[in-house]
Amino acid sequence: MKKALFFCFLIVLIIDSFAQTWTEPIQISTLQGINNNPDFCIDNSGNIHCVWSYYVESNYKHIYYSKSVDDGQTWGEPENVSQNTSLWMENPHIVADSENNLHLTYDYNSGNPYQTLIVYRKFSGNAWSEMDTVSMGWPGARHNRLVIDHNDKLYCFWFHDFQNGTTFYRVLENGVWDEIQIPYNNNDLLFFMKGVVDSTNKLHCSGYRYFEGQSAYDDRIVYFTYYNNIWSDLLQVSYNYDAYTGNDIALDNESNPQIVWRQVINDSIPPDNGTIFSKFDGTNWTSPIVLAEDASEQAITIDKNNKTHIIDNEEYEDGYRLVHYQFINNEWLGEIIEENEYGNYRNKLISGADYLYLISAKAYSSSPDPDIPIVIRKYEIITSIENNPKVIDIFNIYPNPSKANITISYSIKETKHTSIKIYDLQGKLINTILEKNQAPGKYQMMWNGTDKNGKEVNNGLYLVRLQAGRQFMTRSVEIIK
Repeated sequence: MKKALFFCFLIVLIIDSFAQTWTEPIQISTLQGINNNPDFCIDNSGNIHCVWSYYVESNYKHIYYSKSVDDGQTWGEPENVSQNTSLWMENPHIVADSENNLHLTYDYNSGNPYQTLIVYRKFSGNAWSEMDTVSMGWPGARHNRLVIDHNDKLYCFWFHDFQNGTTFYRVLENGVWDEIQIPYNNNDLLFFMKGVVDSTNKLHCSGYRYFEGQSAYDDRIVYFTYYNNIWSDLLQVSYNYDAYTGNDIALDNESNPQIVWRQVINDSIPPDNGTIFSKFDGTNWTSPIVLAEDASEQAITIDKNNKTHIIDNEEYEDGYRLVHYQFINNEWLGEIIEENEYGNYRNKLISGADYLYLISAKAYSSSPDPDIPIVIRKYEIITSIENNPKVIDIFNIYPNPSKANITISYSIKETKHTSIKIYDLQGKLINTILEKNQAPGKYQMMWNGTDKNGKEVNNGLYLVRLQAGRQFMTRSVEIIK
């Protein structure tokens, strides 16, 4: 049965400056140019290990590695771990085992998709091992992923065009790779995105699938598990529209999975896409909700207090916002981490003992040869932020739906620069109703259903965004004529 997307804008979405804030970004990479596709892990000693790709020239990239022993404050000189002088290396992934050995995989020769291989290297404290080909006999293997369980069993997954496109994997245990396996041997496309393990070493996975005879426009997010050598059935989590490849999964304190992903959310041309979230409540998957429009680069983690944290990169009229969402007091609350012209990409998010760690590729220009370093930010995990003050106290829109002449009623608690803007679901600015400093108090404004040129807008859903300082709320209103 198909499920409708639930627009979280119908309740309250609050972007606030919380008591604790994200640290300023610290640069990990040192080479100027395009650094991309970072991944990182934290070992049992608290050391942070990061890998990424670096663009040398067309069809030629290296894989670099760097380490921090002081919680991300400073980083060692990046080391080229590619072992190549002419080919394109891409998509590095790194994990640490219980003895703090590092395991690294990456796509080898990505410039030739018919000959790409998955390769593996291990660092045991002194030096990196020689390169080992994991996907032996399967040229064209690409998009590798790594998962390690609590017994140091290492799973390496990858995608191949075989049988319409499917996922392969191989397991490394006690230093020996087993045979190459296909978990779902059929003609449906299956792309493995991420796996996490619970306390019993059960593997929880997210990916996307479309059936034989369908196309990428039919991509749907699926959830599946591996336990006691048995793969579960694929359970569809997303509905109605194409779900993009960028999805992430995390487990709560009861080992229930939560997934965030990027998905088309309407039939407009071009279509709008957004950040979509769903979780397993112990019995069923909740109906997917839309947290943000014009969003990408989603990541999710759950901290030691069982709080969910979601990161995305959102486009708005002046550039991009890097946004952090939390679900508190039955509302999704968010913090603008950064606003800039070019955005943050390939976000990777991990919850540690005391901090959230976010590593991104931070863009500084859109030129053909931009400077894109790899950066890390941290966010302190505290027991409660339930009572943070809100600048915006009341925000109501009526009537809704409406033919025109919509009343926007609100109150603010502090003197702030206040704005009210109307957007369509594609994130396009339709009209600015208010832009001024306001003292504490109650206010009412009117929107007559027109755009900034005085032309009546078409029927449909619109977003009314009230912002006071760095805090804003967004509600939807439907115009019916």
